[in-house]
Amino acid sequence: MRHGATGSPKRDVVTVSMLVLAGPFLATSRPVTVSIGALFVAVGVYGTVESLVAAVGPYLDA
Repeated sequence: MRHGATGSPKRDVVTVSMLVLAGPFLATSRPVTVSIGALFVAVGVYGTVESLVAAVGPYLDA
């Protein structure tokens, strides 16, 4: 069962953490490290979209 606006505050913290952690990985010149940063961004964006859908979903069902 979902609680709160987004349903999972822990997931939201992980999402923000992934986006913040991506910065140093993307700032390097090594392709492997940049790839890791890109994966962090992908996970962060996915989590952000999922949270927004969870927050807006109940209003769209009405």
